[in-house]
Amino acid sequence: MHLRPWLAAVVVTLSASSLLAADGKYNVLFIISDDLSAESLSCYGHRECQTPNIDRLAQRGVKFTHAYCQYPVCGPSRAALMSGLHAATIGVMGNGQSTRFTQNLGDRASMSQHFRDQGYYAARVSKIYHMRIPGDITAGTNGDDHAASWDERFNCQAPEWMSAGDAATYSNEKLNKDPDKHYGLGFGTAFYAVKASTDGAEQADHKAADKAIELLRKHKEERFFLAVGMVRPHVPLVAPAKFFEPYADGQMELPLKVAGDWDDIPKAGISRNSKATGMTLEGQRNTLSAYYAAVAYMDYQVGRVLDELHQLGLDKNTVVVFTADHGYHLGEHDFWQKMSLHEESTHIPLIVAIPGEQPKVVNGLAAQIDIYPTLAQLCELPVPTYLQGVSQVAAIASPDAAVRDDVLCMTSKGKLLRTDRYAYISYSGGTEELYDMQSDPQQYTNLAKDPASQPVLGKLRAQLKERADLPRPGK
Repeated sequence: MHLRPWLAAVVVTLSASSLLAADGKYNVLFIISDDLSAESLSCYGHRECQTPNIDRLAQRGVKFTHAYCQYPVCGPSRAALMSGLHAATIGVMGNGQSTRFTQNLGDRASMSQHFRDQGYYAARVSKIYHMRIPGDITAGTNGDDHAASWDERFNCQAPEWMSAGDAATYSNEKLNKDPDKHYGLGFGTAFYAVKASTDGAEQADHKAADKAIELLRKHKEERFFLAVGMVRPHVPLVAPAKFFEPYADGQMELPLKVAGDWDDIPKAGISRNSKATGMTLEGQRNTLSAYYAAVAYMDYQVGRVLDELHQLGLDKNTVVVFTADHGYHLGEHDFWQKMSLHEESTHIPLIVAIPGEQPKVVNGLAAQIDIYPTLAQLCELPVPTYLQGVSQVAAIASPDAAVRDDVLCMTSKGKLLRTDRYAYISYSGGTEELYDMQSDPQQYTNLAKDPASQPVLGKLRAQLKERADLPRPGK
């Protein structure tokens, strides 16, 4: 059991003046960004990339500093998030398996469906479940959606890589620039950037903010669960040129390069990297410029939605969540993008702003699958017993009351067990990584073969074996 034993018997009493709305039920505005590194947000300590709108949400909300996804790939992470179940349990262990979500969920309710079942209006704007980027955006399709989650759903068709402006390619994918096709063109992983020559009104995130604002106005007298998906900073890295201006090409600071960094990382732990993708040092710096511009553009659209929420007075009775589907490597260990079990790929931003609640920082562990039960409890809805996440309301009420001893994350290659102090990774081939996150937060020294670390390693092996014994679909 991953709940701390002393919390099992705790009854959390919430203040009527802070954590409870007058009737016990808040609205929910849920905003999720795609391929967003928590470390790229200024409220999480980044020195170059500036995110003033997400920062101001953090300034009035509860910021979780140690939240982790359950699978660092878009489709599985979103399936876990929306079901409150581990990816293995919901049976979505890769983007291609996202079509299985509806069947495998069965008669259990997704997060938004649960609110819908309790009388809430539930709507999706843009990408919440898996969509192929850019293909499903240029095509304007639903992607691998779960229809029962929503009363209404709105797609945001946009030009993506075909946007007018100055384009550049920084990695070596073979690209097919066929404007009449949407899939299999190579843009889904390519570091392809466009400094758009327009104001951005044609872009998916601008359209998503427009639609979110429209829906807030239309449904302001109802209880609502509004889920807004921002596709940036997922590649292609497209934003109006003005958002690139603070991040000049070639000027961004790359993460520290450590000689011999890969020497103690097993082959299974070597993720997508600059050598494999043909990224020069200049290309890496330019990629950072484009990534930060895309983050800043996304942040601007988040700000537009938050401003409207405030103008309508809905911030007084709406819980706002900002998060990402998973983390993202931006050159740490010379790794790029997601799919690894290292810190930058699995760590996610998580901010929960609750009307009347004081700003707080929660340093205890949190999992992406905890969002579902946390929102249900905050809104005084029943918490389904089948959920594998745990509510973080106790930690919100008292940040010292950490509710988890560990978090489990997995990929097709292996599993990560993240504890307060350690990150332990076990790969399917039998190789391992162990990092002391107190003394080595950047994970430069693998302690798996260190004689002094064997007692800790043995304990974590057993702990991971227990945590990873998950029911599979249909069980």
